[in-house]
Amino acid sequence: MTIVCFGEMLLRLAPAGGTALGEADGLTLHVAGAEANVAISLASLGTAARMATVLPDNALGTRALHTLTRYGVDTTACLRRPGRMGLFYIESPRAGREGGFFYDRAGSAFAREAAALDWDRALAGATWLHLSGLTAALGDGAVAAMRNAVAGARRHGLPISFDCNFRPLLWQGRDDEAASLLREFAGASHLLFASDWDARLLLGGEATANDLLCALPSVQWVASTDRTRHGDTDHLGGVLATRNGMNRIAPSPITPFVDRVGAGDAFAAGLLHGLARGWDDADALRFAHRACQLKHGIPGDFSTLTEREVVGAS
Repeated sequence: MTIVCFGEMLLRLAPAGGTALGEADGLTLHVAGAEANVAISLASLGTAARMATVLPDNALGTRALHTLTRYGVDTTACLRRPGRMGLFYIESPRAGREGGFFYDRAGSAFAREAAALDWDRALAGATWLHLSGLTAALGDGAVAAMRNAVAGARRHGLPISFDCNFRPLLWQGRDDEAASLLREFAGASHLLFASDWDARLLLGGEATANDLLCALPSVQWVASTDRTRHGDTDHLGGVLATRNGMNRIAPSPITPFVDRVGAGDAFAAGLLHGLARGWDDADALRFAHRACQLKHGIPGDFSTLTEREVVGAS
């Protein structure tokens, strides 16, 4: 199996020690991006992964490229173009402040040049394509590139996974396009990662994973995590709905809890890895759930856990 992940790579900047952005004297830097997180996690688990993206032809783009190669991701479908690197800032919650994300992605090299990717080359020898709704939020050029990717996957007979990843901040000014675009790509997928919130956006009103299976004929699996909070402790469960039934994992405490960012991508990678290995749905979900739990104990945006480490921690 070789899974191609398509999307923008970013740099994540955050104050140390929970300091507010307005008070910080310095920022820590992590290479980030949902699709790159999935690619790095897959490669670490032992499933071949290829990243398809456009990186700026500067030192920041080089750092992102080197991060991929360090963890064993195939970079032959990574283009370099003039331009800037997309950024996002994260402020950790602390007393009296909610924290949150702040994006700075407009006009990045990826947003401007994503349509330059050659999908017959990018998908050569691949067995799966992974996409995310984060890309669709970047504008017409990125949407066109996603459509080209889907068309390429169909030419090559590849299944597609799509993570809705709806982030309202990214859709500001284009809010009225979000539901139709995300539904378009969800409808092209075979494996759909969609929370209850995503399901309501895609179908309108209250909706469940089973409703998504009924409404989207190509989809064979709908997966999501299930987060709850009991007292001061976050709990994590998992759901995988198929046309043969529903698999669930009851929420269990997340310990240790160091960094939530990228946990959903570790879940996606874990499930893709399990399906690529030919595991049954229940075993693949258990593995994905455990990989997601363990990612919370790893700082930064991506998981570098091996299959043995995830299985051994179960």
